Amino acid sequence: MAYFNHAFRKTLVMQEFVTAGDGSGVATTADLGPGQVGMFNARTFALLGPADECPACPFMIVSGSPYANDRIGPFHGGYQESIKSKGINPRYTTKIWAGIANEAQPFVLHVGTTSFTEGNDGCCPEFLCGENYHLRVDVKGSPALRMLNHQGYVEVTAYGGCCPDQPDDPLIAPVPVDPALIMIQWAEGIWESVVVTGNGPNFSNQGPASAAARVNPDPLLVPVVYANVGGTITLMYPPGWLALSGLNPTDPALLAQTGADAIIEWDAYVSPGYTAGDCAGLSLVGAYEDTRFGDCTFQTSDWYGLEPVRIYASEVDLNGAPCEFTGICIEAECEGRQANGLGETALRDFILSESYRQNHFATDLRIREITQGDDMLTTAAAAGGSVNPGGIDRRALYDRLMIQHSVPRYNNPTGTFDNDQYVVEILTLADADGASLGADARAAFVKQLDTYFDAANCGELCDAILIDKPETCDPITVPVSVDEIVPIP
Repeated sequence: MAYFNHAFRKTLVMQEFVTAGDGSGVATTADLGPGQVGMFNARTFALLGPADECPACPFMIVSGSPYANDRIGPFHGGYQESIKSKGINPRYTTKIWAGIANEAQPFVLHVGTTSFTEGNDGCCPEFLCGENYHLRVDVKGSPALRMLNHQGYVEVTAYGGCCPDQPDDPLIAPVPVDPALIMIQWAEGIWESVVVTGNGPNFSNQGPASAAARVNPDPLLVPVVYANVGGTITLMYPPGWLALSGLNPTDPALLAQTGADAIIEWDAYVSPGYTAGDCAGLSLVGAYEDTRFGDCTFQTSDWYGLEPVRIYASEVDLNGAPCEFTGICIEAECEGRQANGLGETALRDFILSESYRQNHFATDLRIREITQGDDMLTTAAAAGGSVNPGGIDRRALYDRLMIQHSVPRYNNPTGTFDNDQYVVEILTLADADGASLGADARAAFVKQLDTYFDAANCGELCDAILIDKPETCDPITVPVSVDEIVPIP
């Protein structure tokens, strides 16, 4: 590593942190099982306990091998050898930090009055009979570029309907109409667009039962209509979407999160007519998901995206220019947040680390099966862990604990750098829904690190661990899938 100007990384997967005398049965590195991680004396290879203090003694961080078999033939063995870091001297440790995972969050844009914008200025204009209203929606980002080879946009028009006959007034004055009807027409035009939803000619508006079979399950966005008409708040989803997404319109948690009195699909809406003070709006929620292949055919070159789609909207005139004579409020609730700690990223880190140990992840599926490369993956998550505790679940999220240290070279006449830098990366399953999957193991590990570093007079490294957690949005007010519903406390 003398010629690298960056830190060499070693990746370990931890689901259980073991210490001397904890009843785990681990005494040496050979006793570690998949997913078990411990601190060992780098000279004696003895497992360290919480009370062990030896400032002059370097230690190793070691994890058990994820592989089921030690040999794959008469000549190739050693697959169950534990995965060890370099010897770490606390006094040569420069930084400890953690990266906390978070799920991706969609871009959410509101047009007009919704539960997010209600009461804001300019969000409840009157829509008149006999008038046309035009809305342009742009969808941008790498998902749109990959699907369309260009950014996506659609212009939709809503008509206020014919004005009622007024025989006593030769100059018929336009009157306000139910604003929900305008929003539904805009939503229908967006939903039937091949460009931004993928529905288009195959979309059927004949009712939820037939529509669900024709709805693209991964559109770039989902339009949802909000109507506060006649004192009743109604949330309206596209025909077929409730069945496809698994949303239950009578779910108390969904009703509480959206603030709606009733949830329907907009083809079932019956207008009660206009009453002064009626308001309506349109929520545009990003809903794109990448196509993903299964573990059996996984390749490290498979593409996976992080960027959420970005949504923009504006009311325009007949020429497509933003209206200067009128307008409607447009506000972003969440500008989208990319996911952190994806299993896809964690798996590639682990595969690279194992490649340095000559445990290569074969691209040929049969060679991969022979060399136990499939053991680096786990196909499903179970309660409290994964099927293979030493593997990576591509569908899960992982928190990271990083320890950067150096190993001095006291005699290095030809090397560019005098100190070799290393980073030990410990992956733990991220917390989900308040259940601690990896936090307990991580907390026990940091506590023992702190004890050991305190003995070496450098405990401030653990006392002030840098937590890398990007800012995220609050739970969205208009969920479009079941996993976006916040449980009622």
